[in-house]
Amino acid sequence: MLRGDRTTALIAGAAAVLLVAAAAWLGVGVSSANPKLADVGAWLWTAARGRIVHVNGLSGEVDGYLDDKAGRRLRVVQDGGNVLLVDDRTGNVSRVEPSRLEVDQTRDFGAAGVQLAVSGNMAYAIDPAAGKIQQIDPATLNTLGNPVTLPAPLGAARIDGGGRLWVPVTARGEVVPVSGGTAAEPVKAGEPGEELSVTIAGGLPVVVNSRAATATIIGADGGVGEITLPKGVTRAGAGGALTPAATEGPLVPILAPGDSGLLVVIDTGSNSVLGTKIAAADPARLGVPQILGSKVYVPDRGTGSLIVWDSADGGRPTTLRVAQRPGPVDVFVKDGLLWANDENGDKAVVIDPEGRKHDIDKGDSDVPGPSTTPKPRPTPSRQPTRTTGPPLPDPDPVKTTARPGSTPTREPAKTPSQSPTPSASAPGAPGAVTARSGPGKVTITFGPSTGGRVERYTLKASGPGSSLPRSVDAGGPFRFEFTGGSCADEYTFTVVAHWAGGEVESEPSAGARPCVAPGAPTGFQAKPRNRGAELSWTAPEGADAATTYELAGAAAAEAVKGTSYTVEGLKNNHKHAFTLKAKNAAGESPEVVTAEVDLAYPRQQYRNASNDDTNTLIRPGPSKNGTAGTIPKGQYITLTVICQVRGESYTDSSTGRSSDIWNRIESQYGNGYLNDTLVATPDGGFPEGPLFECTD
Repeated sequence: MLRGDRTTALIAGAAAVLLVAAAAWLGVGVSSANPKLADVGAWLWTAARGRIVHVNGLSGEVDGYLDDKAGRRLRVVQDGGNVLLVDDRTGNVSRVEPSRLEVDQTRDFGAAGVQLAVSGNMAYAIDPAAGKIQQIDPATLNTLGNPVTLPAPLGAARIDGGGRLWVPVTARGEVVPVSGGTAAEPVKAGEPGEELSVTIAGGLPVVVNSRAATATIIGADGGVGEITLPKGVTRAGAGGALTPAATEGPLVPILAPGDSGLLVVIDTGSNSVLGTKIAAADPARLGVPQILGSKVYVPDRGTGSLIVWDSADGGRPTTLRVAQRPGPVDVFVKDGLLWANDENGDKAVVIDPEGRKHDIDKGDSDVPGPSTTPKPRPTPSRQPTRTTGPPLPDPDPVKTTARPGSTPTREPAKTPSQSPTPSASAPGAPGAVTARSGPGKVTITFGPSTGGRVERYTLKASGPGSSLPRSVDAGGPFRFEFTGGSCADEYTFTVVAHWAGGEVESEPSAGARPCVAPGAPTGFQAKPRNRGAELSWTAPEGADAATTYELAGAAAAEAVKGTSYTVEGLKNNHKHAFTLKAKNAAGESPEVVTAEVDLAYPRQQYRNASNDDTNTLIRPGPSKNGTAGTIPKGQYITLTVICQVRGESYTDSSTGRSSDIWNRIESQYGNGYLNDTLVATPDGGFPEGPLFECTD
């Protein structure tokens, strides 16, 4: 498996600083102190200060910073030991050497909005508007080889775990792999004009087509599969659905901001699809989702916060404030940690896979920088400070009380009574309904109602089927399982809260199918037959009557039903290979099974016939002309019959039998052809018995 999964702790070793003498065009100040920065950390931008700070990922403390004296906004591209600074307005790129805090190289790529794709020692500079792709050396920024040109515009390109660059080509509806500076066979992922986005999930490419609501999965062996996404993805709006550049595992979050805030998570390991709707005042202001572990983090520019949702547990999302005001929040995963940065202010957070977080104050200036020396700093703990559970909203403020003439004292806010009088008002609607597809079922989870007093919850589906349990108690567990639906149909689900005064319904869920894209069949075999093969296999787990199979290789068929298929029209005396994959309305897996058949001639031994009256002549071809050998009159010998072919009709004068079938034979008296009336072969059909037709 060529997955190339990233380890949890990559060496950050990053510094974003430009020496004035080496890169005067940037005007970045640098300290002569050359501080040692944390190995697990990241560089974060602060627009208000024109500053880039380095933050220790284990403590959340700033341990270095740089000022951009020119006041220009820089984008930091950081991967392992590679630290590159990009000016998106000019296309200028500079490489920083972290160990010396020096700029080794600067280069003008001459294109505003230049993309940089970097992974280890592999790097590319992409000009999306010109369709130009140039491999570069990330250590020197020098170009390597000749550029590759593809039809513009190009989508955001990504490098997979094997070092291949995957480039979306909108004009063709395909992604093109580039390896070693050379474009390879493209992979079809849509129709011309459909926008495509690439995510590298666990080292392998996943291509999302918003307009078609599909995710194309490219396997380690080059196999291509497809997962059908909920129809709501098609309402993503201009620019298509939002997906991260990469995820460390098989889960891929997909956000269709549009007017619904639909969040979909696909599991490329099991092919399951789950969806929920993010409650936001303005879904169009939601940003690119990121995933760490099972938690999805969605930046909300409308509030300057993160919306946090656990895809494993479902339920209501929580909100984690990052900025003090609405604005962009840059979210990315690095070194097994999730970073959320208020680009306009001094706030940021770093979160570990368990949901524990550190608040970051980027305004801390008592650290190594352009005009300061390092202050003594305690050794950071190896693990972030533990909190209880996932990120939560900011706590309630502490109340302040004071008597006249006295110093104010602080006391905690009062805790509500543990036994309130039951409210007679209607409860709120159940929230955050999540629908997860599975083999033959859909699992629905939801957030309970708030306020009022709920007696029980029931489930409504948009189509026929059954749900278990029939109802859920007010205390949960808040989960239903829907079965009996058709894989060809997409269902939505509404949770109904029943109370003394009536019913309150949730918003309908995202669409889901009671099935998943099937895995690969097993036991694939090919049995030879004349000019063909009899194929058979065992259906994958969870397959049903709606499952079909796609055959490729020596023969092609797109919708084979059942678990067998007969191939005809092949050339004998050759080997032929087949591939087979299963598919249904939920999609198809990239995994295929293979089988090979050898149609070598099944040579048989028979005796010659009707040789009492005259010598039997062996012909050089399937006709009555020429002589390749002679079997003396009265001689009956064993012949090796290789294959049969139709030719000139011949009538045996001794028996009066006629035939246009000729046997290619080998014998002690010569090799060639004998008419079927002169060989004791089985009678009937063509070719006869176990013999194959001569096709060469």
